[in-house]
Amino acid sequence: MTTENGKTAKGSNQKTEIKRTNTNKKMQTDPLEFWNKYELISSSKTYVPSRIKSKVCRYCDRTDKETTFNQITHLLPELIGENDILTFDECDICNKLFSDYESSFSIFIRPYITLLGVKGKKKVPIFQSRTVDRNEKTRTTLAHREGNQKELHIQTLDDYTINTDTKTVDIVFRKPPFIPLKVYKSLLKIGLSLLPTEFDKFNKESFAWLTNRQDDLSFITHAFVSTLKRRCFTTPSADLYKAKNIFTDKQEFPEYILIVCFANQIVQIFLPFSDELKDVTNGKRQLVLNLFPGVAYDKIEEPQTLEIKYFNLSIGTSITENHKISFSYEDAVINIPPK
Repeated sequence: MTTENGKTAKGSNQKTEIKRTNTNKKMQTDPLEFWNKYELISSSKTYVPSRIKSKVCRYCDRTDKETTFNQITHLLPELIGENDILTFDECDICNKLFSDYESSFSIFIRPYITLLGVKGKKKVPIFQSRTVDRNEKTRTTLAHREGNQKELHIQTLDDYTINTDTKTVDIVFRKPPFIPLKVYKSLLKIGLSLLPTEFDKFNKESFAWLTNRQDDLSFITHAFVSTLKRRCFTTPSADLYKAKNIFTDKQEFPEYILIVCFANQIVQIFLPFSDELKDVTNGKRQLVLNLFPGVAYDKIEEPQTLEIKYFNLSIGTSITENHKISFSYEDAVINIPPK
């Protein structure tokens, strides 16, 4: 497993930050362990919403006397791909809030969306990097064209490396500012939407925190991202898994894991700790984080190393990030001067 900054994470010995005190942590990367510990309880592929417009918002508890329910709301944001999976339990106030979260999520994933030609609500979005010292001559742009062609304009020599012999390109995408915590909340909204309603009573704090009615909440702050090398998802999807047992004599397991698939990306987050786990935790058991074996979705032709990158999504202020992506090409018109 390789981290975002290139450092090697040694499987189950790698630790991640958790907003929870006095807790030992272990990361488990054995793919069989995931299936042994977790079971699928809800999926966007089989999601069947109630067609009756709700009179009470599931997320903020406002009634139709306090808010309106006029907007068309989606289970999965269209920024990760066209889809027609609608929900009918989200009020217009929450819809506006969630749209704000999705703005940061969109920036976080934009390079892959454009590279893979994923069409959103209207079209494939164009990626525009942030400038250096507000100089427009330093901006990189990437656009998807007909025939799966890409139009890439690079004005800063340090942003690229091209090897014409191997037909490979390394591009540094300087993302515009975004707020990592809003990325997490955008994903959390998907997870809570998929949560069977009978579990809502154990996760009231998660709903309150999502809608800014509660300031603090214990949660695992990292998202884990796998990039497929040989497959691209034609439509986005999301699956919610639940721990078969949330604790043993020596270990504890986060109850819910959300897996979101789009483009060639598989994103995993752990939902915040519910009342069920809080009631049994004693601060002495080791918290085990099982990572989803995303490589199972790829077309494996030979033994390969599973690479999982992790991102700290606990930051509640605006940040910038440089994201390097390596890819190959078959044919290209290259008009970039040599370094």
